[in-house]
Amino acid sequence: MVTLRINSPLLADFIREKAGEEGYNVVRVLSACSRGCTDEELSAETGIKVNVLRATLNRLHYSGIIRYSKEKAQTSNWYTYTWFLEKSRIIELLKERYEEELSSLKEKLKYEQDYVFFKCKNGCERLPFELALEYDFKCPQCGAVMLQEDNKAEIKSIKQRIKEIESFLKEISGKRNKRVKKAV
Repeated sequence: MVTLRINSPLLADFIREKAGEEGYNVVRVLSACSRGCTDEELSAETGIKVNVLRATLNRLHYSGIIRYSKEKAQTSNWYTYTWFLEKSRIIELLKERYEEELSSLKEKLKYEQDYVFFKCKNGCERLPFELALEYDFKCPQCGAVMLQEDNKAEIKSIKQRIKEIESFLKEISGKRNKRVKKAV
């Protein structure tokens, strides 16, 4: 059973990218609401004004993170929309997004480990040794001397992010066909 932890930093970042802080708040509320929530219920729970909420719901819906059902009231002919979280779709989107980032980070890590870098003392340019040599270790923008850069902190940061993403992917991976468990 796949656990979708709403408080996971990578999930939160993903939702915020798609629909901002309001979107994350809506997803948190919907994750606890198995029967679905109406616009008015979501507005009351999140404190988001209905007009802002509807725009947020549309962004989340467009991203495939939520879905809705609508029901027409017999007396007023008004529609009531009930919103539901698409947990399995969120997992697919998360896997897609973070597998791409992981691939990119691994390439970047290899690049950082394979080259020696030189940086302009004024901060203009950062070049690998071969390019810095072509410019006689002078910045191509300002002409200042370029100094060798210690990129150990950058390498450490990339490795940490890779580890974080791999752990997250392992947590949500490989169980798409099984039922998605809600965890808040």
